[in-house]
Amino acid sequence: VERYDPATNAWEAMAPMGTARSDHGVAMLDGKLYAVGGFDGGRLSSVERYDPAANAWEAVAPVAELRDELAVAVLDGKLYAVGGFNDDDGSQLGRAVRPCAGCVGGGDADGDGSVSSRRGGAGRQAVRCGRVQR
Repeated sequence: VERYDPATNAWEAMAPMGTARSDHGVAMLDGKLYAVGGFDGGRLSSVERYDPAANAWEAVAPVAELRDELAVAVLDGKLYAVGGFNDDDGSQLGRAVRPCAGCVGGGDADGDGSVSSRRGGAGRQAVRCGRVQR
């Protein structure tokens, strides 16, 4: 994990996550960074929370299903995991699951202009909710 400081135009190494992962979703909630799901040779359901003040990661409750290539967003103080893939055969998830609370869906995850219940690849969409606080 690296952190960029625009004031110095430099990157610095931060504490590593407990689980190496790619294709995960990331969002900021209450000043902490959450890494959700992803892939480490197999799909993950684990979730880690980074505290920048302590420069430390900790495991928190996992999502209900293994998933990678998902979108993660914050709305009304809750963290949402949306879409992604969950099977070795590349099956797309057909519903949103939540590490914190609530359910939301996404539109056009299928890339054809439709709004369907299949939301695989949602991590490729631009999802921006909330703001980074310092």
